[in-house]
Amino acid sequence: MLHRRGLMALGAIAALPRQAAAQPAAAQSVFEMEEPRALGPGPMRVFLHRPPGWQTDGRVLLVLHGLQRDADRYLAQWAPQADAAKLLVVAPEFSRALFPTVASYNWGNVVTQALVPNPPEAWTFGAIDRIWQAVRARTGATRPGYALFGHSAGAQFVHRYLLLAEASQAEAIITANAGSYTMPVRDVAFPFGLGGTSVPDERLAAAFARPVTVLLGADDVDPDHRSIPRQPGAMAQGPHRLARGMRFYAEARAVAWRLGVPFHWRLETVPGVGHDNGGMARRAAAIAAG
Repeated sequence: MLHRRGLMALGAIAALPRQAAAQPAAAQSVFEMEEPRALGPGPMRVFLHRPPGWQTDGRVLLVLHGLQRDADRYLAQWAPQADAAKLLVVAPEFSRALFPTVASYNWGNVVTQALVPNPPEAWTFGAIDRIWQAVRARTGATRPGYALFGHSAGAQFVHRYLLLAEASQAEAIITANAGSYTMPVRDVAFPFGLGGTSVPDERLAAAFARPVTVLLGADDVDPDHRSIPRQPGAMAQGPHRLARGMRFYAEARAVAWRLGVPFHWRLETVPGVGHDNGGMARRAAAIAAG
């Protein structure tokens, strides 16, 4: 269910008279779409924030929420930044009803929660392309691609989408404050490495050439945070999210060097911000706006 505030806000927008809706004000809405890779019955909800002044040739940002599956809250936190940067923000909801496990969302359903491999046709990464096509149909967006931002669990999804399925239509990719990573190494089993997957070096090279920002909160250093992953593979990556993100970037750069391929990723830290989507949004919006 939508949070009560979300329902009130969407209801108020729906109740606006026709002449008021024509004024240059932000508009929020939600639509439903069927997702064939969902593990539960029912449609996926997709939340939209259209800022004043956004035109159909303007930039679009897809925002992937964290572990709480609260796409409406993420959308609300992004609204001021979206308005300032004139970004159409799209926040799909990977609800627990449709994607009930960490494996089915954070890990892209590449493996089950018991670490049994799933065939590529069962992976959930393809949802992003389907969401993008639905958004284009509803908004008239004409750009060929979008910026992709994931925070916390959403950042886990985003970087695995990049490494395993290319994230081909993303014009900019921002992974913020992930709790654990798939390191681009083959001697560690998935989901904490590429062991057991069939990702070729050519795909890694393509990923390293993409415009990726590993965005980390400088204060995201709590080793006892209530939602930080604590599996042995995650703990081996560092004591907290800042350390794990820095190691992910360093591992990727080292692998690119060994492969002799270009490396276009950037590492940035946001001063004074811990594990907070809203706190990361200002810098992420500037990156997404180009």
